[in-house]
Amino acid sequence: MKNNKGLSTVVTTLIIILLVLVAVGIIWGVVNNLLGKSTGTIETSTKCLDVDVRATKVVSNSGTQYNVTLYRAPTGDGEVGAKIVFVSDTENSGTVDFTRKLEPLDRFTEDIDGQIQNATKVEVTTYFEDDSGKETYCPITTTFEFELE
Repeated sequence: MKNNKGLSTVVTTLIIILLVLVAVGIIWGVVNNLLGKSTGTIETSTKCLDVDVRATKVVSNSGTQYNVTLYRAPTGDGEVGAKIVFVSDTENSGTVDFTRKLEPLDRFTEDIDGQIQNATKVEVTTYFEDDSGKETYCPITTTFEFELE
């Protein structure tokens, strides 16, 4: 009669090695997925830290029309867009697009329908567009207060 103890040890060792490889594959899949998501968030946050866009002048033309001047500081790279919200004592407008994209040191003035009358503040939020055109908003909003004329 043959002794099969050696064969049993080899099979057990192969099963353990196979289980370790499967576990490493599962763990790598989870870690790789988490790292991929975090990279995009870190990249956007870093871009946003370098960007400073502010309203420097706002004049009420009549009714809901406002003449808004935005200035972008010299820091940061690439173009950024801006979303504007007009705020009065009792209400705020919806989000309004500033149609021009801003490069570092740009200063542009635009006539904008603020959608509300008697606004006294403008809140400016910047965003980046990725290659597919998707807007990624920066978490920083600047506020500019102005007097009605």
